[in-house]
Amino acid sequence: MTHLFPVRIAAALALSGSLLIASGFAQNSPGPKSATATNKSVQAEVKPKKERKGTKWDLMDVGPFFSSGLAGKHQTLKALTIKLGTNATMCFDTELLRMSAGWTGGFLLLPTGRDGLEGVPEPVGTTTFSTPRGPGWAKGGSFEDPRPSAPEDSKPKPCGPMPRDWAHWQGLYQHGGRVVLSYSVGNARVLEVPGFVEQEGLGIFTRDFEISAGATELDLLVHEEPNATANIRGNVVAIAKPSAEGSTATTVWAAEILGGPKATWALTPSGGLHVKLAEPQSVKRFQIAIWRGATTDFRKFTEGAKGLQFPESPGSWTKGGPSLWGAPLVTAGKLGSNNAPYTVDTLVLPDENPWKSWLRLSGFDFFKNATRAAVCSVSGDVWLVDGIDDKLENLRWKRFATGLFQPLGLKIVDDTIYVTGRDQITRLHDLNGDDEADFYENFNNDIAITSYYHEFAMNLETDSKGNFYFTKGGNLDEARTPHHGTLLRVTKDGRNLEVVCTGLRAPNGLGMGPHDEITTADNEGNWVPSSRVDLCTPGRFNGHVFNSHSTPKPTTFDPPLFWLPHSYELDNSSGGQVWVTSDKWGPFRGDMLHTSYGACSLFHVMQEKVDGVAQAGCVKFPLKFNTGIMRGRFNPRDGQLYLAGLVVWQSNGPRQGGFQRVRYTGQAVQAPQQMHVRKNGIEITFANALDKTSATDLQNYTIEQWNYKWTSNYGSPEFSVAEPNKKSHDKVAIRSVTLAPDRKTVLLEIPDLQPVMQMRIKCNLKTDDGAPVAAEIFNTINKVPAA
Repeated sequence: MTHLFPVRIAAALALSGSLLIASGFAQNSPGPKSATATNKSVQAEVKPKKERKGTKWDLMDVGPFFSSGLAGKHQTLKALTIKLGTNATMCFDTELLRMSAGWTGGFLLLPTGRDGLEGVPEPVGTTTFSTPRGPGWAKGGSFEDPRPSAPEDSKPKPCGPMPRDWAHWQGLYQHGGRVVLSYSVGNARVLEVPGFVEQEGLGIFTRDFEISAGATELDLLVHEEPNATANIRGNVVAIAKPSAEGSTATTVWAAEILGGPKATWALTPSGGLHVKLAEPQSVKRFQIAIWRGATTDFRKFTEGAKGLQFPESPGSWTKGGPSLWGAPLVTAGKLGSNNAPYTVDTLVLPDENPWKSWLRLSGFDFFKNATRAAVCSVSGDVWLVDGIDDKLENLRWKRFATGLFQPLGLKIVDDTIYVTGRDQITRLHDLNGDDEADFYENFNNDIAITSYYHEFAMNLETDSKGNFYFTKGGNLDEARTPHHGTLLRVTKDGRNLEVVCTGLRAPNGLGMGPHDEITTADNEGNWVPSSRVDLCTPGRFNGHVFNSHSTPKPTTFDPPLFWLPHSYELDNSSGGQVWVTSDKWGPFRGDMLHTSYGACSLFHVMQEKVDGVAQAGCVKFPLKFNTGIMRGRFNPRDGQLYLAGLVVWQSNGPRQGGFQRVRYTGQAVQAPQQMHVRKNGIEITFANALDKTSATDLQNYTIEQWNYKWTSNYGSPEFSVAEPNKKSHDKVAIRSVTLAPDRKTVLLEIPDLQPVMQMRIKCNLKTDDGAPVAAEIFNTINKVPAA
């Protein structure tokens, strides 16, 4: 049975100045209200420091809450900022399980750098209460931060979530715009509902709690007022702080709770007001109300508090609520022409939508019914799309989830959506079948972060055992958390996160092969001389020294599967990889494909291993895409390749978001299919039989090669192999060309073939029926076989 606390406000100390009151009482409003009256405040209003040019994000209805960092004096690395009507906001720290702050007068000022992705949101309005960056609940009477420290901004600071046996974030329920926070403290399950009501013309913040039975003693931090003094009279506490002018006080707290477990108010040495609750033997509910205003309005507050009653039990809002986003929106796709082996179809996005949702697609996957998919947008949304058939004539888009922290990866497992954000992997649950997420479950939030722009959490893939994988960007200088610049694995049950390999810089690419092969792709920058694609194994170091997480620092690196140059407009910012799983997609089943976000390009990758050393070459498909493609999956129904992407940082895509299909038309593919390095040359196998005369003519082939230099400089020029300090390419002599009996395979005989970072092979041939074959291969040779 739920036990209600009968609660009242005790007589407050009569002090001059403005008052800040916290008390247990009940609210009679079923939902958050906005206060039309403005609370008087002793704190300055937060205003933009300079003129800013906004982005489309400013116009977007982001939903009832927004996950991000929070900048300023209320710094929160994993901030869940909650709208409470139109005039009030609370911010909850999902790492430290504290209510970071509450303010009136606005929501968030979003950053504008890199279309909103560079920078940290700031609160807009007047602060009513706040807590310091530390645990929101005590353990054993202590609020000391137990987390290990990592260097941040040159100062060691704890990072990552709280230990699970202390406090753990479970997730949030969304019910018709109301947000219910769910977390554990020790062995107690806590449901908390933030609220804001208007009583007697004053705005009052409320925190409603429901705590499971049998919990150990709980100690909750409510507010911090540095250099304050406390006056405690039984269950009543008053915190007085001298004003700048030297008057008697500027802030007072007072509260009394009756009828529940024994409650004791206390003050930490730093001025933190906290309340200790004795062991509850049954489910307990209580409420904390917070107000700040002028002394002359204090009586209005106490009178208004007398009329407040408890709302419904928070548990009643965890079953699925009413729809927020209405009926699906409909678009018609556009099919490409069929005059080539591969064509690009476009799934038209609902860019014109009632919420001005800024659709910059950053991940997607298919449900078991593969005519339905889920897509995520880096702006924070997840949408469902139905009607994915051959014609794409009736695409139905439904807004499913909102407010996620820059999601850059999505995976569907057993028809349940998992999304990677900077703060956590979120598992989304539709509890009532209305195609909208009701429970945003924290599947795993062990990732340690800072507010640095470059450290996106990207991609989401699973292996055959059900483990999840994603990549974490790093700083451009020394790593500041244990996870900067790493490939990470989360166990199938979500309970453990571990580093697989290190040395990544900006790893926007990830792939999972049919035999659990894991690939990553990194982008040019310091310690990354050019775009590189790696075949990853545990313990591997991929080259970015600042993210090596080792002492001493490495003096060499594990070579990539292949490099891609920025010259020839080939790839200036890599995307992800995907394996061809379908016989319906031409002659490439089992092969890997690579995407270029920057050049909006798709590549066929030809892999091999020589004495256990992996290497590859790739060929660009002659296709154009409308955005920076970076996520790819094959649809199990039609067997075709689907690609999604966006444009934020450097890319030549014309649209800021796109979802497209690469469809095989059935025409003959005239392209290389396999490539192997031999002791005496390079062997290339084409998809169709070649004309012998053209295939064996040396004039139809050219090869050049070059190396890069691995330094802390941004990228590298292209250097001669013969003269390592000369910025140039070397021509490679071909002694002879031999056509194999299968008439598809040529051997380019190359005297004294040696490993090289970058090679470019061009050929202009004909098939045996006269069709032209113009191919350009970019490859890396890490190992030449001895025999």
